[in-house]
Amino acid sequence: MMISRFIGSMMMHINCEKDVRNGINMMKYSVNHYEQFNNVYPAFFIGLMQTIISLIVEINVMIILSSMPNVLGVVCKYVSLAAIANIPRFYYNSLVEHRLSEVKNLSLKITNFRHMNPLKDAPCDIKILRVIYKIWKLIFSSWSFYFMPFTAIFLNFNFMVR
Repeated sequence: MMISRFIGSMMMHINCEKDVRNGINMMKYSVNHYEQFNNVYPAFFIGLMQTIISLIVEINVMIILSSMPNVLGVVCKYVSLAAIANIPRFYYNSLVEHRLSEVKNLSLKITNFRHMNPLKDAPCDIKILRVIYKIWKLIFSSWSFYFMPFTAIFLNFNFMVR
């Protein structure tokens, strides 16, 4: 039983990880290229919200899967929750002749790199956004790559005792 819960949690982690990474990359791009935006805050906070929501979805799915009493329940819940987590992708892929579908092939040029010190003359609020980005990158890097399996195992033992 624990193996099926753990595998389901790991599969959902793999499924949600790309959304978290995209949000963090969006925050990084907006901070390093703040001068290319009319208003950098919406771009940064959309990336922040994408990161937070993806992590919340992943943790909720882990909790739900850890509370299932049988293997069939874990499989059924994983399939249904993975479909729910992919609804934004389904919606975006259904846009055929919409102007948002043109953004799919757009590539942003990365012109400012950290070794170039792009924030040397930046305002204080941009530097605060960079600190927020670094904190979320640290959380993502440490929890996602190192502590996520332990979280899944901990949740399995926590719900197994009850």
